[in-house]
Amino acid sequence: MKRLSQWPLLTMIIGYTAIWLWAAWSPVDRFGWFLENLLIIVFLVVFAFLHRYFSFTTFAYFCIMLYLTLHTIGSHYSYQTPIDPWLKQWFELDRAYYDRVVHFSFGLLMVIPIKEWYQQFLNLPKKMYAYISVLTIFSAGAFYELIEMWVTMIVAPEQGAKFIGIQGDQWDTQHDMELALYGSILMILFTWGIKKIKQSLLLSTQAKSNKQVEEEEKAFSG
Repeated sequence: MKRLSQWPLLTMIIGYTAIWLWAAWSPVDRFGWFLENLLIIVFLVVFAFLHRYFSFTTFAYFCIMLYLTLHTIGSHYSYQTPIDPWLKQWFELDRAYYDRVVHFSFGLLMVIPIKEWYQQFLNLPKKMYAYISVLTIFSAGAFYELIEMWVTMIVAPEQGAKFIGIQGDQWDTQHDMELALYGSILMILFTWGIKKIKQSLLLSTQAKSNKQVEEEEKAFSG
């Protein structure tokens, strides 16, 4: 697995830090912002610790930072972002959908880092890495919904519906898990397709090169 030089990672960290500081400055709901950022803080601590022992690829780091950015922006607006009215108008939606975008992005963007982590530490058949990575995303999505419930019950039960963000949808939890699952499957299929295209192009290039060598050898021997 190719490793990442420090400069791209530092650039992404600086960029995300700037976004986080902006989001931390006068959020729509300070207490809601605090709750939304608890898991980010835990994740970043674990991330910094693991970085000493394991490095992801550039693409995986980009996926992580992009997901964190989407979640950080959502937390600033308590997941009622300025783009939600636009989404409602254009797609005739009955609720704010930015939170659904982030849940989908969790599966789409985090499945690659998870897969790389498994590839580093587990000795499995190649096809199994994608399978267990998708299962991990689905399990993590379900566990996050439980964490939301526990945190709300312990810290702010009176703000439960607002923090969890069901917005009148009785199937909100299931839809969030569903979208994370779909996102992870889509990314696995996308990266598999890209890999197959690259292999096909490589084989085609090698075939042309071999043919050219054979023609040159024939011309030389003739």
